[in-house]
Amino acid sequence: MSKRPLAPTVVFDLDGTLVDTVADIAAALDLALAPYGCKATSSEEAAAMMGDGLSGFFWKAMVAKRLDLPADDAALVYQQFLAAYRRTPVSGSRTYPGIRDLLEEIRDCGAHTAVCTNKVEDIAMEILTRLDLVGLFDAIVGHVGDRPKKPDPLTLIEAIGSAGGRRERAIMIGDTGADVGAAIAAGIPAILVSYGYSHVSTRALQTYVHVDSVDELRGAVLHFMAAGDRRVRSQVYR
Repeated sequence: MSKRPLAPTVVFDLDGTLVDTVADIAAALDLALAPYGCKATSSEEAAAMMGDGLSGFFWKAMVAKRLDLPADDAALVYQQFLAAYRRTPVSGSRTYPGIRDLLEEIRDCGAHTAVCTNKVEDIAMEILTRLDLVGLFDAIVGHVGDRPKKPDPLTLIEAIGSAGGRRERAIMIGDTGADVGAAIAAGIPAILVSYGYSHVSTRALQTYVHVDSVDELRGAVLHFMAAGDRRVRSQVYR
């Protein structure tokens, strides 16, 4: 009896891949820093600080704004930043056009889907819930406690397993070097989108599929899914 082919698992980053979130993050930062007279943070400035979770974003912002606070004060401002973001995580955030259709299509084709993000997990869940995307994923794995962040592969491996998938038929989709690093370390292929928040050109990262739109992303994902049960290594994707 022939073995049933493994269902593919498609893992997505959240910010800059599924959802444009930078406006709400910048607004929360500005609210937390208002007592210190900092100028408003532009979307371009905020985008350049994305990729390492909310804590990474905050500390990059502190450096960029040359705000030298005592450690205890900085920690308090960080908590105020998180609280402000939790209150309004989707005021200006929007799903990238075509993403919902893509998710529905690949799930209809039998794929497992997951989110692997460096964002605090409860905030990621809230964003996906408010945008009515949460039901399109089998697993949502974000930052909780001492769980490592991408590019550490453990969070990605956890997302694949929680979605019911296997690494030999999984692929990572993201927009930054953290996503690439996690995929390499986990031994799976990746697709990089150029429309996200990477502060370096995604084209500088070799041996991966590079796409410039959700339509191109659809083609690359369907190509991966059509590979069947054989393992597709990252070197295939150039």
